[in-house]
Amino acid sequence: MDIILTNLLIFITTIVAVLLFIRWRTHMAIQKLLNHPTPDFIAELPQHPNGIVLFFHHPRCSSCKQVAKQIDHIATTASERVFKINAVEESSFTHAFGIRITPATLFIKNNTVNEAFVGAVSLQKLRSLLQPDPQKPIL
Repeated sequence: MDIILTNLLIFITTIVAVLLFIRWRTHMAIQKLLNHPTPDFIAELPQHPNGIVLFFHHPRCSSCKQVAKQIDHIATTASERVFKINAVEESSFTHAFGIRITPATLFIKNNTVNEAFVGAVSLQKLRSLLQPDPQKPIL
C-alpha cells in the first residue's frame, strides 16, 4: 500500500511540475514579445492609430482553429485592424517576432508590441484590444 501511495505522489508531483514548467515557459515567451520593436517590413501592413492585431496560426493546430473562429468574428467589424498570419507560409513574420508557439496573438500600437497572448484568447479580450484609445479624440 505504501508503494502505491508513494508512486501516486510521485506521479502527481511530476504532473504538477510539468504544468508549472509549461506555464513558466509561456510566461517567458510572452515577456520576450512585449515591447518588442516591430521589424521594418511590418510597414507593409496597414497601420491604424488605435493599433492592429496580428494572429499567428498553424494550419494543423486545433487550438488555432478555435481562436481563428473568434478572430474571424472580430474581423467582421474591424477587418482593417485584424490580420491572420499563417506561421508556415509567412515564416519571415514568425521569425522576426520570435514566435515559436501557435496560436499567438500580438497587439501592435506605435510600432511596439503592447500585448501578447500565447494560446487561446477569449473573445472579450480580443474585443478589448480593439477598443478605441480613450485618451485620443476620435476624428
